[in-house]
Amino acid sequence: MEGLGVAANVIAVVDISFKLAEWCVQYAHDVKNARKDIEKLQREVVNFQVAIGQVKSLIEGPGGQALQASRQLGSAIEDARSTLEELERKLQPSTGRKAMSRVGWRALKWPFSNKAVEETIQHLARSRDNISFALNTDHVLPVAAGAAFDSHAEEHNPTCLPDTRVELLDDIARWIDDPDAKPVFWLNGKAGTGKSTISRTVAQLRH
Repeated sequence: MEGLGVAANVIAVVDISFKLAEWCVQYAHDVKNARKDIEKLQREVVNFQVAIGQVKSLIEGPGGQALQASRQLGSAIEDARSTLEELERKLQPSTGRKAMSRVGWRALKWPFSNKAVEETIQHLARSRDNISFALNTDHVLPVAAGAAFDSHAEEHNPTCLPDTRVELLDDIARWIDDPDAKPVFWLNGKAGTGKSTISRTVAQLRH
């Protein structure tokens, strides 16, 4: 594993995570006495699949060369691969493929205690966080088109109509002007509820 490039490690991690997800499905179906633990681990493996799939897409995109040159990202991916390979060794059936087709997965015993499952889930989540942190701190995430400072890409898109969203806009204004306010003002809501419109309005008012 050591010395492999980021792209090669990402591909390996994608392959291993898919294999682990398939095994978890089979274990959950046939090993009845640990189903909850198996399903919890499966969910985390799937979460990891999604995260590493996004990294793979970025590597294959316009900013791929910058990503592959990131030492911090490379280290995070290698650590993730080590974690998944260890999980693969523990979950892999010791019985041969032909024998497994005859006796089935019911002959297997789930190799983790409840505590071990929780520790594995935490390790996988930590690996995901490390990858995300590496992407952000190395400034290698691609810049969205039109997102540069003073860009006019959004100037023709709608803002709040007069005398609408007044209370919320006042709350945001107070938050901006308060030096002791929390660092993040979170506009939370479903798609289409006006978060972008509110953001454009604030940007226009504060320009």
